[in-house]
Amino acid sequence: QVQEVMAFSQETIEQIRLATDIVELVREYVPSLKKAGRNWKAQCPFHNEKTPSFTVNPEKGIFHCFGCHAGGDVFKFVTLIDHLNWPEAVQKLAGRAGITVKETKEEIIKRSEKQKIFDLLELVANFYHRCLKESKSAAAPGYLNQRGVTNETIDRFLIGFAPRTALVPAALKKGYTHEQLIAAGVITKTERGSFFEYMSERVVFPIFDTQGRIVAFGGRTLKDEQPKYLNTPETAVYSKSAQLYGLNESIPTIRNTKEAIILEGYMDVVITHQCGVPYTVATLGTALTAIHARMLGRYCENVTLLFDADAAGRDATRRAIDTFIETEIALRIVTLPDGLDPDEFILKVNKDGFLSHCNTKGVPAVEFLTALALEKWGKSTPEAKVKAASEVMPTLARIKNNILRREWIKYLAEKLNTTEDALQAEYKRAQSPLKGRRVKNDENVSAAPSTGLRSPEEEILQILFARPELGSHVNDDVFDNERNKETYRLFASGIPASQIVAHLNDEDARWFTELLVEERNYANPEQVLSNVLRDVQLARLRRRRQKLEEEVTAMINGNIPKDEDKIRAYNELTKQLKGSVK
Repeated sequence: QVQEVMAFSQETIEQIRLATDIVELVREYVPSLKKAGRNWKAQCPFHNEKTPSFTVNPEKGIFHCFGCHAGGDVFKFVTLIDHLNWPEAVQKLAGRAGITVKETKEEIIKRSEKQKIFDLLELVANFYHRCLKESKSAAAPGYLNQRGVTNETIDRFLIGFAPRTALVPAALKKGYTHEQLIAAGVITKTERGSFFEYMSERVVFPIFDTQGRIVAFGGRTLKDEQPKYLNTPETAVYSKSAQLYGLNESIPTIRNTKEAIILEGYMDVVITHQCGVPYTVATLGTALTAIHARMLGRYCENVTLLFDADAAGRDATRRAIDTFIETEIALRIVTLPDGLDPDEFILKVNKDGFLSHCNTKGVPAVEFLTALALEKWGKSTPEAKVKAASEVMPTLARIKNNILRREWIKYLAEKLNTTEDALQAEYKRAQSPLKGRRVKNDENVSAAPSTGLRSPEEEILQILFARPELGSHVNDDVFDNERNKETYRLFASGIPASQIVAHLNDEDARWFTELLVEERNYANPEQVLSNVLRDVQLARLRRRRQKLEEEVTAMINGNIPKDEDKIRAYNELTKQLKGSVK
């Protein structure tokens, strides 16, 4: 990280740091952050937990989680929360603060391959968008008009059209190569040596990441052919299991409403946003993943899931429930009437009708699974009840909140006309296969701030960073531990705590941020420091005396020659230590 910092001037880094309030920054991602004494606390955005152990110290400009031990400054927070590298984090925070970052020659020369891909994808998206706007064929504009997409929405989502064989010549003319187009995922080389454009003759939907950068494309064919929908392949900047279509547009509303709606397709998202429901997202031809759940968990507490009522849709819903059930997100399932897609339904009943249906017809995940199980097996015989229960119980076993799980077991017992005790026994049996996996899973670790004793040297550092004016009482000779000594030297040189983090490796940064955010309420810090310094000095004297005692004993036993200077030093130390006890 230190090497990467050097790509930007230290003056620029500090300007960005001073312009970024770490509490305001974190609250953009963690709205539940609340003041707790000198610090601010919330549930950690980097792992699932029940008891808040994520702590922000605005005075020092740092954060630390006592559960997963993530910690650092504003730049580290952005790299972790948005999956950015250091230069990207600097650029993001600079843009947020309205600061222009001047790249050094070294930075320009070493511009990442990822950035080149982002630049190319932006060019491709604008090319496709322009082709749609200027299209002489009525096919693509006619299709979008038929689906109810307005010109304003086309511009907002940068929807485009890919004429056959048009992209490659245009990109080559701009100075790009076939290899760069392949790396960006927009073309591939066939066995015959020709180049195939993935989006050819399709309506094109650019896929944006949460930073608003285009990472891939999805296309809908205008012909009667399969596949109807096609995504460009995964690349250095695109992983379909880590992206949700429409999330970049939805984040502001999701943060405010604490709710997201998951749909199945691009058009569903485009039309629902157009109709006034700007917090819908869609997966990209893949099942919902734990990464998707964590992404949404940063912004919302409630998720509504709309999938088709057919067998494939039900299977997708089951998998989604398995993904969300172990998170803190409340999941509700909605089935639309008459086999309509979400975009068709909202155009038919408008925004109010759509939201009313979601609110009144949405059911919690366990209710949904129970209904499916009863529909499949019924409850007319004991065997049917066993089979129905066996389909729901694995999900109940994954619910970590004891009260919530007990209530759902009670609900299932009522629906099956059986006893809670019987289902509790089944729950224990269903839980057993999960135990081994849960032991290894550290995502749900919660921890309170450390209450263990710090070493005297660490306690000295805590006092100095809390009361810098006491620094005159200490010098680096006090420290024997190299990490403590180096940290003190950085402190003594006047570097603020938030900058010191940037000089440390990840392990030391976690140690340092934890050290600083621990609550230490000293009535008289100066007296405590004096006492700790005295203890450190006494400990040193005892170690020196012990070493001399071993040598003097060897002298007395005749094992080594007598050394009067060492005997005298030993006696003086013994007298000095006796006096210190008084």
